[in-house]
Amino acid sequence: MAQHSSWPDLDAAACRDTMTTLHLMTQVIGKVQLALTPSQAEWAQAPLHLTARGLESQLLWPDDRGLSLGLDLVAHDLRLESTTGQRRVVPLAPGPIAGFYAAVLGALAELDVQVVLEPTSVETRTPVALSTDDSPRGYEPRCAFALHQAWTRAAAVFDRYRSGFRGKQTPVSLWWGTFDLSVTRFSGRPASPPYDSGRIERAAMGAEQSLVGFWPGDETSPAPVFFAYTYPKPPGLEAAAVSPPGAGWSDDVGEFVLPYETVRIAADPAARLLDFCESAYAAGARLAGWDRAGLERRPSAPRAA
Repeated sequence: MAQHSSWPDLDAAACRDTMTTLHLMTQVIGKVQLALTPSQAEWAQAPLHLTARGLESQLLWPDDRGLSLGLDLVAHDLRLESTTGQRRVVPLAPGPIAGFYAAVLGALAELDVQVVLEPTSVETRTPVALSTDDSPRGYEPRCAFALHQAWTRAAAVFDRYRSGFRGKQTPVSLWWGTFDLSVTRFSGRPASPPYDSGRIERAAMGAEQSLVGFWPGDETSPAPVFFAYTYPKPPGLEAAAVSPPGAGWSDDVGEFVLPYETVRIAADPAARLLDFCESAYAAGARLAGWDRAGLERRPSAPRAA
């Protein structure tokens, strides 16, 4: 029987402040990335990506130098590194998000990198003025490390899931606006964004897509969950059967959901999560009439090179 001890227990009550703080920190880092990258379809320039130690930006180009921002959730600091060898470090610690915001901009200025950021958080339930918010913010290293471990376990399954698709799809990405780790598959056909959509949705929802992701929760819905949806939602999707046991349609969010804890305590957590990814995708693709024969391929297992 597979062991599941490596999937961390995400104590929502004890770790909520840390997760909220990390969400706001990633917003600062993400906004720097947006300021220093050209726009791409479906916001491909926006997300952060996992590393063995945390999260990292793309390689950014403020001028003829390259620059990266790495959020290290093992050593608990933010590392700003230039291709010229210059380096600055901002510690991760409890305190107002305005202090972190100022420290990041100060480190960039020391590297002679000038950016202009929109200082208000995006896609959060309550907008936060990142540059001036002096509310006390918690940061517990144990919780930050546990979240990173959960991300890496989920990412390994998402990468396996990606291997079963030959069409256009995203890499495993951390979307700092909504603070979810996800993979999106595209049918190859265009779609119309919701009529009342804002700037972010208009760019993101212009193509038919199927998404699976992991969300660590927030203050009003603290339980971490895996989720999946197809856009545009095909008629009857809410009645489709998905697996494993414990997964189902949520009318509250209009998506399929599977509690993280259901996966964590399973005999084989990876198999349970992969089952959810594949069944939720199959339900939406079938009802939406995707060209599954042309888009899908036999998934592969990791093997020695």
